[in-house]
Amino acid sequence: MSQDQPLYGELVIPFNAENETVSRQQAKTRAAEIHKQIEQIAFYLAKERDFAPGHEVEDWLRAEIQVLKSLK
Repeated sequence: MSQDQPLYGELVIPFNAENETVSRQQAKTRAAEIHKQIEQIAFYLAKERDFAPGHEVEDWLRAEIQVLKSLK
């Protein structure tokens, strides 16, 4: 596999707002930051419903939507 091909499941951010190439390490760091934000929001969504089981995926997806909307 060449250095330019992303691994399966790896977040790929080829350009930033100034159209400059973003390094793989920067992309990985940003992906980790986004994951942490989603994780924190999902936790608070679960806490709001007293951690009742069976809604974990819903919490995660709602958190993803919130974070991704904030990135636009």
